[in-house]
Amino acid sequence: MHLAQQLILTLPPDRRSLALEDGPAVVDDGAVRVPAGATQGFAAYFSAFPTSYWVRWAGVAAVRLEVDVTGAGTVRLVRSDARGTAVVVATSPVDGRGSVALEVDVSGGSDGGWLWFEVDAGDGGAVVTDGRWLVDVAPRRTGDVCLSITTMDKPEFCVATLRRVASSEALRAAVGTVFVVDQGTRRLVDHPDYPEVAAALGDQLTVIEQRNLGGSGGFSRGMLETLDRDGADAVLILDDDVEVEPEALLRAIRFHRAARQPVVVGGHMLDLNRPTVLNSFSEVVHERDFNWGPPEASQQWHDLAAAPLRDTSWLHARGESDFNGWWMCLVPTAVLRDVGLSLPLFLKWDDAEFGLRARDAGHATVSFPGAALWHVAWTEKDDTVEWQAYVHVRNRIIAALLHARRPRAGLLLASLLATDLKLLLGMRYYPVDLHVRALRDLLAGPGDLHAGLGDVVPASRAVGAAYPETTVYRPGDPVFDGALARRWTAPVRPKPTSVGALVGLTLRGLTRNLRRAPGGMPRSALSRDQATWWEVPEHDSVLVLAGDGASGTWLRHDRRRVWRLAGATVTAHLRLAVRWDAVSRRWRAAAPALAAPATWRATFSRATVAAHDAAHGRHQRPVEHH
Repeated sequence: MHLAQQLILTLPPDRRSLALEDGPAVVDDGAVRVPAGATQGFAAYFSAFPTSYWVRWAGVAAVRLEVDVTGAGTVRLVRSDARGTAVVVATSPVDGRGSVALEVDVSGGSDGGWLWFEVDAGDGGAVVTDGRWLVDVAPRRTGDVCLSITTMDKPEFCVATLRRVASSEALRAAVGTVFVVDQGTRRLVDHPDYPEVAAALGDQLTVIEQRNLGGSGGFSRGMLETLDRDGADAVLILDDDVEVEPEALLRAIRFHRAARQPVVVGGHMLDLNRPTVLNSFSEVVHERDFNWGPPEASQQWHDLAAAPLRDTSWLHARGESDFNGWWMCLVPTAVLRDVGLSLPLFLKWDDAEFGLRARDAGHATVSFPGAALWHVAWTEKDDTVEWQAYVHVRNRIIAALLHARRPRAGLLLASLLATDLKLLLGMRYYPVDLHVRALRDLLAGPGDLHAGLGDVVPASRAVGAAYPETTVYRPGDPVFDGALARRWTAPVRPKPTSVGALVGLTLRGLTRNLRRAPGGMPRSALSRDQATWWEVPEHDSVLVLAGDGASGTWLRHDRRRVWRLAGATVTAHLRLAVRWDAVSRRWRAAAPALAAPATWRATFSRATVAAHDAAHGRHQRPVEHH
């Protein structure tokens, strides 16, 4: 039998429910102590075994549980099916030997189901010190897996991740080179703790500095460096603002090595600020409006403490994914050689587009339970109304032009146009301007996206200089203090759901935009929760507070802008709808070259020299710190 998964028993108190079910056990010095006469369950995210994934993708037929346990009592092995119905499949007494082994035939269980165990403590209690799940399939791949972290101005996170990697002998044995692609101005090598982690990792660590090419440029650099390493057969990419257990990375690596065919192995994302909340179990691109998300909206941001594995039936069905977020994702080199690297999209939709491209070439993405990390969630800030509005729309449509299976990507254009009209009614003019520019750029064709990577951020931000709504007000400013004194205290209006209510909201908004803009200060202030798309249009001039309430943006209607932008966005959407097939053919023809390793190699050659010149003066050698 071959190791598939070590138990993760020691987690901080606010994450304990990911290792143990709610019960009487006490975690002490890395051991789980079960009091006499009590029962402790291990049907938890990091302790249970996702059987169906191993059966489906690795052809596993038998699984063995080995538990290191002392004292007296009984260990029960429990198996669930795809509906979450659980039965005991094996038991063993705890008789002081220090180890218990239980084995079960799992063949035919590819649709869903987990394995977990329970401990009944006898007189004197029982102590679980370790455990592991083993499978009857040997590794089919033995090459190195390179670890690649892309970072921008988050050296503290990177140092912490590197320290965790260095602390795990097993992970270091499985990983070849550890790359850090540093695209920021707060350089990793300047962090005071960098020498410590660099010494610990030695020749395994390579830091590459390049100008900011966005997530797609950073992740593609790690992919290309891996392709260039003899003996490497996969790259495991990580975002920078994460916390991760080494064992979680090892689970992805072991699964990759055991899979019958090369598959993209994605890690789940847990919310760093709400550490038991799972972003999604799997992610797909919905063809109806070509937008990404979980298969069912109710499965987003699931709290595993409030609704644990044993009690949540949908968690037991094996998930099917179109792609996995690049906060943690293992990509085999066989896939990279077949489909190329990321498209040069800077950020947003680069991971989804790559997953769809791999899918279309016959390479599956498996979002793998138990291989997970904690990532800073994006829900605290709405980047769809800032400079990133440009890449949100441009890249979503690029992905649709390349991969949509419905004519004109279903309701995509109608959905985007409706969003623009809501933004205009809500006095958000800047993102609509960016959306119009994105549509025009798409109609113009691919051009040279690589050459424009460095211009995405400054160009988008430059547009915002013309819009007062981009100004941020803080305490002490008369605008902020005056609006806060008139803070809106009435209940938020109910969300309009009927056609009549939507028509009424639209007519009231249009009527306001026929009048002159109000003068003076904001007439009220709304919290972020109050500032819904249907509440803001009911105001003429309002300060919308950030999530923490420590700053705000002043929204006020501008009748000239609203009508100009409304006409521009309707025209741009109609032009793209009419020319969709022709535009799609142009983008599909250009995509292979845009994602090709050779194209990226030329881009990186320019980017590393630029970064080196900025940091060290003009030199010929690329910036690599070993």
